Order: sequence, then structure tokens, then C-alpha cells
Amino acid sequence: MDSFYARAGGEPAVTEAVNRLYRVILADDRLAPYFEHVDIGRLKTHMVALLSQVLGGPEAYSGRDLRMAHMGLDIGREHYDLVGAYLIGVLAGLGVDDEVLDAVRGVLAASVDDVAA
Repeated sequence: MDSFYARAGGEPAVTEAVNRLYRVILADDRLAPYFEHVDIGRLKTHMVALLSQVLGGPEAYSGRDLRMAHMGLDIGREHYDLVGAYLIGVLAGLGVDDEVLDAVRGVLAASVDDVAA
């Protein structure tokens, strides 16, 4: 059986999902302030690697763990949930199937305490 990564469309689809996700995030006045002093290109590279790994693709993520990367940013649960909803929406818009979406929802639920204050 193919990995969720392969079923989602592999690297091209994950890269497109991340590009779309950050377009939506940066256009949202509730979220954009979190990214004012962030190297978005570098962040996207890390996010492609992280999402690929979460979906069972290449294990190339070399960034800080989620807790360290988000420490001190005071990210509220509502903002975390909003980003998660945007991610699910982007993936669904790219035709990712429900089983993969459910797996991503599970990872989001398991990671909330590492990201949100």
C-alpha cells in the first residue's frame, strides 16, 4: 500500500500545498503578524520536509522540534486551529483523500501542546 505521502501526490503536491498554505496564512490578518520577521522561504522548506515526513515520505526534516521552534511566540489555540483548518482545506483542495486528511488531523491534534500556548 502506498504511503500517505505517495497518495497525496509526493513532493510536487506537498510543495504546492505548502505554497498555498502560506499564501492563505499571510493573507489572514489574524495570522500574518506571527510571520513578520520570518524568512518565509526557509520556513516553507522546513514545512515541506516536515509535512513530507508526517505523511510517511522522506525523513529529511532537520529543523528544531515543534516545541522549541514555537517557544515564546504566544500562539493561541484559536490561531493554531485556524492554521490547521487552512492546511486541511488546502490538502482537500488538492484532492487528498479523507483517510490522509484524517491522519493529518490526528497529527495536528497530537501536536497542539507543542505549538499553542
